[in-house]
Amino acid sequence: MNATVSIVHYKVRMKENGKYPVKIRVIQNRIHRDYVIGMDLTEKEFQEGTKLKPLKQYRDIAAKITGFRTKANKTLEKIPQFTFAKFEQEFFNYNKDAKDIFPFFQEYIKLLREEKRIKTAVAYETAMIMLRDYHNDNILMIHENRKKENLTKKRNGEVKQKPLSLYDITPAFLKKFHSKMLESGRKSTTIGIYVRALRAIYNYCISKGVIKKDEHYPFGRGKYIIPAGRNIKKALTREEIGKIFSYQAIPGSFKDRAKDFWMFSYMCSGMNFKDIAHLRSDNIDGDRLHFLREKTKFTAQGDHSEINIYIPDEAKEIIKKWRRDTKDKDEFLFSIINKADSAAERYSKVQQFIQNTNKNMKRICAELGIQKKVTTYFSRHSAATTLIRKGFSIYDIKDTLGHKNITTTMRYIGSIEDDTVKEIAKALTEFKS
Repeated sequence: MNATVSIVHYKVRMKENGKYPVKIRVIQNRIHRDYVIGMDLTEKEFQEGTKLKPLKQYRDIAAKITGFRTKANKTLEKIPQFTFAKFEQEFFNYNKDAKDIFPFFQEYIKLLREEKRIKTAVAYETAMIMLRDYHNDNILMIHENRKKENLTKKRNGEVKQKPLSLYDITPAFLKKFHSKMLESGRKSTTIGIYVRALRAIYNYCISKGVIKKDEHYPFGRGKYIIPAGRNIKKALTREEIGKIFSYQAIPGSFKDRAKDFWMFSYMCSGMNFKDIAHLRSDNIDGDRLHFLREKTKFTAQGDHSEINIYIPDEAKEIIKKWRRDTKDKDEFLFSIINKADSAAERYSKVQQFIQNTNKNMKRICAELGIQKKVTTYFSRHSAATTLIRKGFSIYDIKDTLGHKNITTTMRYIGSIEDDTVKEIAKALTEFKS
């Protein structure tokens, strides 16, 4: 017996909006299943919307009901051997694996760790935790009269983690998540990091055939737009860089080490601190330093072109001063990480290296009267900005920094110095007598 379709007004319980849900009922061999279609109607609206000739004010409702009924019947025509599972898959683009996104998060994080992309894996883990906690809290708040009881269970670990279907990730869901994160004190930049991770996992599910990228895809124009990070310029002036270069720290001290590696990064075209930590002796070829970016060397889609940098004499002195005393060519150049370290240990040590540098650069700049929170990022941004001020091509700077596109490089270029701003204003007012 072929399956049939009907539209039902499910009046078991009235919703908070004073309406009842409309469902599609599919029947086969006296067995039926009801499917929610996202419509809530009053009794009057449903009665008028299902008439052959509805009143003018109910025609839109009637058109929607007719549309769902037509789609359901066309779906049945596509299924030679009917099963409810096949109907769900075809009508809702439904896949049982799409019932929960969190296993895909965990699967992807595992891949990141296997590729030794520990920093990215940690970021995705954080995003997953934030999303999971929001989803659980959201579920717990649905029934207000059980709020205190459920929260107590949550604190006692009695509430299990709830699955989050890919079909539940809608623009409305994302906007509510965004608002909740803002309320909890997260900045838009941080929320952007969380949602980009979620989008990456959603796209990963698409690539695995778990869900289709169709009109229900929740990201993009007219849906949910991921907030862009604030483009805060982190470039120092030439005068400020000169002060840091001339700063005299106690030899061998933490300040001395921080200042030297900050200047080394700057003089080596804004070399990333993670890349500095992973340098080996064979990366040095006379006056040249050649290496692959640690950020992209393990990714299939990354730009694996080698970066070549001329090593100025001042940078050579820093290498000589801080290089590891060993003849093992497989060991790292500086005593920041060790070849015997696991990927997780290397990640932890590099983070500590960066934190120590930032802490001591803050102290140095306070002594020098530099009113900026100078971090390791400033060396990279300052190098890019200095090069653009000196007239170098943005494309040359892109290659030196190891960026894949110009847009990324542009975010590194700092604002124009005050003197240049004055010169621009003067040039634009030369018409005055």
